[in-house]
This record gives sequence, C-alpha cells and structure tokens, in this order.
Amino acid sequence: MLLCFVLVCHLKSQIKQTEVCDCNMSKNKKAQRVCKLLRGVIGHLWMSVCRLGFSVLVYGLGSKKALLEDFRVSHLSQEIHLVINGFFPSITLKSILNALTCEVLEHQGTFRTPSDQIHFIAQTLKDSPDLHVYLLIYNIDGPMLRGEKTQSALGQLASLPNLHLVASIDHINAPLVWDQFKQSQFNWLWWECVTFQHYTEETSFENSLLVQQTDALVLSSLTHVLRSLTPNARGIFKLLVKFKLENKDNPSYTGLSFQDFYQRCREAFLVNSDLTLRTQLTEFRDHKLIRTRKGADGVEYLIVAVGTSTLMDFLENEDDN
Repeated sequence: MLLCFVLVCHLKSQIKQTEVCDCNMSKNKKAQRVCKLLRGVIGHLWMSVCRLGFSVLVYGLGSKKALLEDFRVSHLSQEIHLVINGFFPSITLKSILNALTCEVLEHQGTFRTPSDQIHFIAQTLKDSPDLHVYLLIYNIDGPMLRGEKTQSALGQLASLPNLHLVASIDHINAPLVWDQFKQSQFNWLWWECVTFQHYTEETSFENSLLVQQTDALVLSSLTHVLRSLTPNARGIFKLLVKFKLENKDNPSYTGLSFQDFYQRCREAFLVNSDLTLRTQLTEFRDHKLIRTRKGADGVEYLIVAVGTSTLMDFLENEDDN
C-alpha cells in the first residue's frame, strides 16, 4: 500500500510538471504523455501485486493487447516470461504446458498426462524459490481456453508462489468460467482498463474459430455418446478409429471390411460373435458415428463418419483420461 501511495504521488507530480512546463504542447500530445505515465505506474503496481501473490486480471471496453504488450516490453523484458494468445484457434492446454516445460524450464523428456506436466512445473519451481516465471495471457476467456480442464490447469499454475499471472478478458460472461474454488486458485486482482481500441487482432481469427467450434461440438458429442457405452463398445470404436488414422495418408483407403474388423475385435477380446459386433455397429450407425458401404466385390466396408483431426483429439483425450 505504501508503494501504491508513493507511485500515485509521483504520477501526480509528473502530470503537474507536464501541465506547467509544456504550455505549448497540444492537448493530444499531453494526453499521450499522461497515458504513458499512467502505463508506467500501472506496470509497477502490477509487478508489486504479482509478487504479493495476486494474479492481475484486466477487463474493460476495448482491446487490452497493446496495453499488456507495453507492460511486457517495459517490465518483463528482463524476466522469464511466456506469452499466450488465447484468441489463437490452434492454442491448446498441451501447447501451453509444453512451452512451460520445454522452453521455459528446459526439460528434455516427455510426459504421459497434463497432470504429470503440472506436477513437474510445481516441483521445479518449489525446488528453485528464486526462479520467478511470468505468464501473460491475452484473452484467458478465449474460445479455446474456456474449457473446464484448461481453466483448472491454469488455476493450478496460478496458485504456485513463484509463477505470476497477468491476463485479460473481453467476454461479458467470462467470470462465469470460474467457480469459487478456481477463484481462490487464481486469486484475481481485478483491474479495469477501458482503452476503446479496436479488437483488430483478436477478431482476425473468427473464421478459423467457427471451424474450431464446429469440431469442438462434434468432439463433445462423440465423447458424450461413448461415455454412455460399455467399455467393450468403446474399445470397438477406438479400434476402428485407430485403423482410420493409420490410413489417413492413404489415398486409396475405402474403409475396413467387416470380416477384417471382426477378426481384429476377436483378437482384442472385444466380441465373441459377429452378431455381437453387428449389434454394436448398429448403435454406432444410429448415432451417425459410422457408415457402411458395399464395395464392387460385394464386401461390406466400415467408415468412421468423423473428421481426422477430431478423431486425433478424441484419442488424445482418451489417453489423458
């Protein structure tokens, strides 16, 4: 609090000096100089509250990207920091954790699950209390970061004593993403910054995000349907998915014949008769997860009616769980 008081007093004196000494300066230039002074003071305050264990959350009308970038350049250039663009359609929790473990902490190995990565980050920072890492997230409420799993992981990271988080939000309902437990993990200090700046960069990926949201909806539906099935049924579908992914670069791939698939399921101890398999395939067909076609030779072929990228995400999620 004493630091805040000193900085505000310093700011007032600088503004007064601008008004007295620069009588010939235009109003526009005066406003720009005052804004620059404000940003400098705000940056010092943000650094201070981060060291006190708070996470800074910037909200308000207008894009906050330039403001946060200015903070990064002026205050984080000599600090270890990682910038995350939450509005990128390709951003994932895995890419964030990989950047932290591989690029920031310079770990060379691999991890089985995101939980293992978070545990490694927490242990590394605990063993090195003098190591401070700053996480700067533009749009922590972005479409690709709103998920429960991602927010939970970010909350765990934000709760680490020497990992400091500064983030921005733009969606009016963004606070609904965090329940009371996540709020306590993030320990937000809310900071209103109305910039009135255009969301130029944030909206430049809208078309890509529409495609991503469609894929996310398919993935969510697929996961929901399979969770309602028996373990054997899920195994049957995963077997079919893996065969499709193995042949994703094969231009002549037309599907897997029923007999070949039946043999694979028998070898994996998933079915004991072709009638059991046909019953299960009927359920997949009813949910529009697969379709069948007859080849020129009269053989029945099975085709997964879901995009390759969605299937890869599905298998990745299954492996994590």
